[in-house]
Amino acid sequence: MTRILFTVDTELSPALHQRGVDARENLDIAVFGRVGGGEWGIEHQMTRLETHGLKGIFFVEALCAHALGLDVLKRIVDPILSRRHDVQLHIHTEWLAWIERDPVAGRRGDNIADFTEPEQRVLLELGVEALARAGAPRPTAFRAGNYGADNATLRALANLGLRYDSSYNRPFLGTDCRIEAEGDLLVPTELDGVTEVPVTFFEDFPGHARPLQLCASSAREFDWCIGRCIDAARPTITVVSHSFELLNVRRTRANKLLVRRFDELCAIMQDARAPVVTFRDVDENALCSPARRSDALKSNPARTAARMAEQALGMLLYDRA
Repeated sequence: MTRILFTVDTELSPALHQRGVDARENLDIAVFGRVGGGEWGIEHQMTRLETHGLKGIFFVEALCAHALGLDVLKRIVDPILSRRHDVQLHIHTEWLAWIERDPVAGRRGDNIADFTEPEQRVLLELGVEALARAGAPRPTAFRAGNYGADNATLRALANLGLRYDSSYNRPFLGTDCRIEAEGDLLVPTELDGVTEVPVTFFEDFPGHARPLQLCASSAREFDWCIGRCIDAARPTITVVSHSFELLNVRRTRANKLLVRRFDELCAIMQDARAPVVTFRDVDENALCSPARRSDALKSNPARTAARMAEQALGMLLYDRA
């Protein structure tokens, strides 16, 4: 049986912090989406998911707690847990610049893969510890900030007892994502001691991979891709979003095109011939069941052109206006 995982990378903005925005305002903008007189972040997203009988997986960035204080992290974790969604671990190593007690002796990097395996374990332990202190259950899954993991990350996760990683994102391979495997990962695969659950992708034109991400794919592409994955009996379909994804690029107001697309996606997932699950709902064997086919999905020019026109309109109306 195919299972859908709707994942939300939930994080404060290091860029806003660097610009002098205080922690409360950063939280309001980047996590809760409180801009322009509305609220479009995780509370809105959970409400819309629940309206359709769905649960989300919230990969919560935890290093920020060591820079800004535990209360910031608790304000994120509490509403997710109280509404019975799933909290898992997310790390952006950019926060190291503001951690007073430097855990890696001055080493810096934009991605966790920029660090040695022992250093990665230290960073992951800090994240696990912060989530626990904020009241979350011990995480079983991880996603690297910027998808910037490598195979050392997977070994460090296995060493700490985490069972799943979801940092493999085909469009980011060779840049931020440095996870090496035999061929493109299309289905969950045992890799360096963990189950790698890849972000679902498709080819929108020859040789170009596009992730199944809210701001990157149209509702029509979601409907087509989810249906094709179910027909192929893929074990998982992994959808990506972010806590701030329904906002415009400048984070000043909602992008109503994406708000509408999110509602359409929720309806598509509700009606799909596959349940929407969290990492705590299923066992590892179920996620790794074999697919009938494992070919990369290839979209057609009409869907691609329609999405490009829609994206251009969204930028014109909500980013540039």
